[in-house]
Amino acid sequence: MGWWKSRWVLTGLAAVVVCGGGTAFYLSVGKTKAAEQAPAEVLATVKKGSIRSSVSGTSQLEATDSQMIVAPSEGTVKVMNLSRNTSVKKGDVLFQLSNATLETSLEKAKTTLDKLAKEANDLQTQMNSLNKTAPLSGKLTYANNLDVGSNVNEASKIATIADPSSLGVTLTFPLEDAVQLKQGDTIDLTPEGFLLTKTGTVKAVGTTPKADAKGGKLVDVEIAVGSESTLEAGIVITKGSFPLSGRVSESRSGGTLQYSKVVSVMAGVSGTIQSLPFKNGEMVKEGEPIAAIVNNSLKDNLESKRISYEEQQVTVDELQEKVNALTVTAPIDGVFSTDFVNKRTNILASYPVGAKVANGVQFGAVAATDKMQLPIQVDELDLPSIKTGLKAEVRVDSLPGRIFQAVVSQVSTVGTTTNGVTFFDVVLLVSDTKDLRYGMTATGQILIQDKRDILVLPTEAIQTQQGKRMVTVKLPDGTTEKREIKIGIKDKTQIEITEGLKEGEEVVVPVIQRSQKMNQQDANQMRQQFQGGQGGQGGQMIPAGGADRAGGQGGPTGGFQGGGGQGGQGGQGGQGGGANPGGRQ
Repeated sequence: MGWWKSRWVLTGLAAVVVCGGGTAFYLSVGKTKAAEQAPAEVLATVKKGSIRSSVSGTSQLEATDSQMIVAPSEGTVKVMNLSRNTSVKKGDVLFQLSNATLETSLEKAKTTLDKLAKEANDLQTQMNSLNKTAPLSGKLTYANNLDVGSNVNEASKIATIADPSSLGVTLTFPLEDAVQLKQGDTIDLTPEGFLLTKTGTVKAVGTTPKADAKGGKLVDVEIAVGSESTLEAGIVITKGSFPLSGRVSESRSGGTLQYSKVVSVMAGVSGTIQSLPFKNGEMVKEGEPIAAIVNNSLKDNLESKRISYEEQQVTVDELQEKVNALTVTAPIDGVFSTDFVNKRTNILASYPVGAKVANGVQFGAVAATDKMQLPIQVDELDLPSIKTGLKAEVRVDSLPGRIFQAVVSQVSTVGTTTNGVTFFDVVLLVSDTKDLRYGMTATGQILIQDKRDILVLPTEAIQTQQGKRMVTVKLPDGTTEKREIKIGIKDKTQIEITEGLKEGEEVVVPVIQRSQKMNQQDANQMRQQFQGGQGGQGGQMIPAGGADRAGGQGGPTGGFQGGGGQGGQGGQGGQGGGANPGGRQ
């Protein structure tokens, strides 16, 4: 027992010594490696550069404005000016259809409208006739038996008005004498009961002669008589005469003075006489009211007719619009193509003149060629940087080396999610469309920021302290100083310096110390150092009941759980050398 105790004490001391030595060795090696891996000072130079950031996407070019050309209704092709690909101007007739049903309906509707218009106009005329006024100034004579309360119809005469300023008489002269007269020649008139003759003027000479009782030829001569207080209508003119080639030609008959201008005033409306403000024979002035007629149903009839007319006008307009639509014109300047409907087949071949067309048949589309657009999708993270009006560049796969200038014209507010990522549509408007075609694959690059010839530094050279942006400047004498700066735009690697630094100055780039990752070999070695290191070789085979032997030799670093041989019982010794005495586990 004493020997075993002594052995245990010696073994423990040896383990402590070995372990302490191993620990000291490890710490020494660690310090050496740390010293070797300490980073050197990193400097960045302030220099001129450029910062450009963009968002891009690829899609197919589209026409900015395109409109489908469709048959407006069923019908028969009357005119066809389209071909598979045609340049057109706004207003050009593309094709025209004929639709007998529509055209007949329109003609009937127009006939009905004209009838309603005439009826409405007649009713309006009757309304205007309810209050009769004098058409001219003169002597008023009411119709016989006309009085207040009398019923009249449209053809009833209300009164006559004669102009007293113009009287006239018709006298018969021998043909051979009358042909010597001309308009304006004077004629002496002899009024019955007057001692003096009056003067008249030739107004017209008749052209149809008539025979007298002796077989001579006579002709009527119309004579105008000026207004005189002594003459009035109804006075008989016994004869008329005028000098002719040294003799006097006299009329063969007399006549009665009559008003040259007499106007009859007709009722023009059915109704009842409400008032007659003048008496027969009184003088009236043009425009004065001479009678009032009442018709209680006329106003309602007129309003009903107007409503019917307006409704029919709507019907005519609708039908006219449909008939007009049968002539299809180009809605915009551009190119018509059937490819918008069918890229493989020319569908126009099925619709020559005379062919039947169904309503809604698509012939193709007219696309504007002066501008094109490229719709692209951008990630939701880039969307806040994109605004309408930003400049963009478009590159077309089939036109290498060409760059087409564009501008952001639309930014969608509704996104679409694909595989967990949300994208938003952005439309780029391309104004220079030379050599571009609908459907070409192109890539649009939206320029978010683009500055050139500016001072730049790496972004990691700048630190933020108390809300200020600071850098550590390396001075020419080797010392450093802290300096506040102002910045502008930046990208992922560089940042613009607007104030605080000059070109050529050097700035210390802060280095962040990070613990170095161990490889698997180092990790195993460290684990072994703390768990007994390399195990000693196992103890020797000892026969059962044989003498006790020491366990295998401990590892060089002195582990804590070194294995020993299985003393006493024989068998293989423990693999781990070290301080565990007795070889038992």
